[in-house]
Amino acid sequence: MELVKVVGANLRAARAERGLSLSETARRAEIGKGTLSELEAGRRNPTLETLYALATVLDVPLGRLLVAEPESEAAVVVNRASGADLSGQVVDVQLMDRVVAGGQRLEVYRLHVRAGSRYVSAAHRPRVVEQLLVHTGTLVTGPESAPETLGPGDYIRFDGGVDHVYQAPAEDVTATLVMRYADPS
Repeated sequence: MELVKVVGANLRAARAERGLSLSETARRAEIGKGTLSELEAGRRNPTLETLYALATVLDVPLGRLLVAEPESEAAVVVNRASGADLSGQVVDVQLMDRVVAGGQRLEVYRLHVRAGSRYVSAAHRPRVVEQLLVHTGTLVTGPESAPETLGPGDYIRFDGGVDHVYQAPAEDVTATLVMRYADPS
């Protein structure tokens, strides 16, 4: 199933589970009601920023909106062309895997940040930890109040429950991002 259809079905299901109307969900996510309606119908490609806003309002991990199949203990191989890609104005992500273990959910993403750009991500729900390993480029990331500058091979772990930044000052950045949720919803 194509990504727009998967996202649409997952958005509808998450909104129904929370008992929220289309209007209320759109208002809380600060997007247009028509935009949300088109997303849920699978007629509009979502941006990373829009899906993060909706995931926050619906209190679900981003990865829950991106995949249709149930999680499996079988070996998982995600080829570059087969993952759930999501583009934003500054950051692109590709969901590589989702795992629930020990009362936590892990989502593994391939991350690309465009050169000369800066993105401030709003706080995720409480008890979300972000872990990044930089592969190429220089990345300024972490809590917006105290970001760190990382180069290839550098790693950071920080509280995703506060506003945080992704910035590529001079060149494109590639990294692995692991989102760790304290509860497996």
